[in-house]
Amino acid sequence: MSNKIGVRIRAERNMFDPKLTQDDLIALLHTRHNIIFTKSGISRIENGERYVTDLELIAFADVLKVSTAWLLGETADPTPKRKF
Repeated sequence: MSNKIGVRIRAERNMFDPKLTQDDLIALLHTRHNIIFTKSGISRIENGERYVTDLELIAFADVLKVSTAWLLGETADPTPKRKF
């Protein structure tokens, strides 16, 4: 199984209008989840050179407004489930 998370993170980041830069993503991850990344770290994830931890997966999903299942390649629908 290939690392789909990085490809999907990049794709979703580029779907924002205006596009969400790596710096924007880094800032959101830091302010919302207190997770610190460098541009090099984000690039390594997006290029499939670094895996994502479970806590990082949840943070990416939240910041990008997609489901963790979509980031993992388990579904074609990026819409997160509604919380009740």
